[in-house]
Amino acid sequence: IMHVAYREDRERKNREKNGENCPKLYSNTGKKHGGLWWTYLFSLFFKLVIEILFLYLLHKMWDSFDLPRLVKCSNVDPCPNTVDCYIARPTEKRVFTYFMVGASSICIVLTVCEIFYLIFKRAVRRARNWRKSTKRSVSYSKASTCHCHVKSEEKDNKSQPRCVA
Repeated sequence: IMHVAYREDRERKNREKNGENCPKLYSNTGKKHGGLWWTYLFSLFFKLVIEILFLYLLHKMWDSFDLPRLVKCSNVDPCPNTVDCYIARPTEKRVFTYFMVGASSICIVLTVCEIFYLIFKRAVRRARNWRKSTKRSVSYSKASTCHCHVKSEEKDNKSQPRCVA
C-alpha cells in the first residue's frame, strides 16, 4: 500500500511540475510489476519470517505448544522456596494455542504458495516474451493459401502487410 501511495504521489508531483497533459510515469500505479513486484515479494518473505519466528518462539516457550496445568517456580524473588503455580483454565488456553498455531501454519503455507505463484507467473511471462522476441518475422495464414509476410520493421513503419494470391 505504501509503495502504491508513493507511486501516486510521484504521479501527482509530476503533473504539478509538468502540467496536466504530461505523459504518465506509470501506466497503472497499482499493477504489480517492476519495483512494486519486488516490494510485494520482499513483504511476503518478511511476513513468512515473522510467522516462522512466532511459531518457533511459542514452541520454545511452551515446549511443543503444550500448556501444562502446573509450573514449578523456583528461585523467584521474593520466594526462596519452590512454589507450585497453577495455570488457570489450561484446556481453554491449550485449545486457543492450537488454534493460533493452526492459523499461523495455514498462513505460512498460503504465503509460500503465493511466493511460488508470483515467481512462476513472472518466469512464464519472461519466457513468453523471450519466445516472442526470437520468433521468425514471417507468419503464414492458416485460413487460406495466402502467405502474409509480416515483418517487425513493417509494423514499426506502419505499412500494411501484403498478401500474395
